[in-house]
Amino acid sequence: MTSQHPYLTIELTSTPEVHTIALNGEADLLGAPNIEAALADAASCEAQRIVVDLRNLTFIDSSGLRALMGGHERCVARGQELRIIPGPANVQRLFELSGMNEILSFCDAEPASDASSADDAPSI
Repeated sequence: MTSQHPYLTIELTSTPEVHTIALNGEADLLGAPNIEAALADAASCEAQRIVVDLRNLTFIDSSGLRALMGGHERCVARGQELRIIPGPANVQRLFELSGMNEILSFCDAEPASDASSADDAPSI
């Protein structure tokens, strides 16, 4: 899948236990369909934990929040765990204002997800 958003890249890494989706750039109306697709693909994988890494996200709007919430709902329905590595303060602020920080599970960066972000990781 190719991204048609000039300001958003999505990097995917996967192990049998964890599927990681790293968002880089801007998660807005134009990029939300790509985020939704990456989360739908992740929800259909065998991994029990899906990690969304927001550390390199520079902007998120309500469309990006909606995409993450949809991914959360899919994971819950399949019995998977969705964890989110927090983004910069301006990104996290929107989660707080919307109350989604109370619904979604945030976590610290996991060493396994850092180690698996090799240069050969596929990008969307």
